[in-house]
Amino acid sequence: MYYIRVLSTLLFIFFIAACANRVGVESVVTYTPVGKANVYNRHINAQGFYDIIKAHPDWKGQFHQQDAAAWEKHFKRDSLGGMASTWIDNVDFAYFSGHGAGGGTVPTGVGRGGGFTFGVDANDDWVLASIPSSQEPRWGDNDLEWIVLDVCSALAKHTDGADVTYTLTQRWANSDVMHGLHYILGFRTAATDSGTRGRIFAQHLTGAYDGTIYSVRTAWRKATEITEGPLYEGAYLRAASTGSDTLGDHIHEYGTVSSDPDPSTQYYRYLSWPTL
Repeated sequence: MYYIRVLSTLLFIFFIAACANRVGVESVVTYTPVGKANVYNRHINAQGFYDIIKAHPDWKGQFHQQDAAAWEKHFKRDSLGGMASTWIDNVDFAYFSGHGAGGGTVPTGVGRGGGFTFGVDANDDWVLASIPSSQEPRWGDNDLEWIVLDVCSALAKHTDGADVTYTLTQRWANSDVMHGLHYILGFRTAATDSGTRGRIFAQHLTGAYDGTIYSVRTAWRKATEITEGPLYEGAYLRAASTGSDTLGDHIHEYGTVSSDPDPSTQYYRYLSWPTL
């Protein structure tokens, strides 16, 4: 009987672990090796999000990779030599905190809004590019529902300047990138080096901020409004299809979560807003 109880307990623990929703974050503070300015609050920003989400019983913290341990390969599709299927697409919610691509004194070759960057020129290189000639991300084949790109201008529009080389459709809003993914959340404009945005976002998602559990899109909007000034714009890109209502997405265990959009028939909705 003792062994039966032990076996039952182990099976229960395994079942709970297997069913847990997973969160993973990556952040870069030190950009000196690639010639970009350091951004000093990126780790604490991502950690604030990570700590709050993984503290809840139905969520598990999968990883927080920092600086040289944050790899482009973790976000890059497997067919191009990446490891997305076992990293970023192996969690339900992902958060990247660092620098965007393009702009600044160190050109990345992909244009503003064309991706985001890492702190070492290794594993595959230091730029995750979403431009048509590269299309390195492909997210949603496995588990990933939502990803935050807490970087400058990842969701810039083509009309925002000559350095925004490609349209949103060419960069992000296509089935080759959003392949089951519900949301990309980020900024249309530059963003400041906030150390609190991730925590405030997670607090809105879980009801810890003011007692209200907010949808993913509303929680991100409120987090950007609280942590930014009037010169900046938050944004999101959302995929949906017939039978998929991603507009009302909450995180798992805190409200409704849509089924994955069908990549073959999905459409896209974009929204940006001035922060307060």
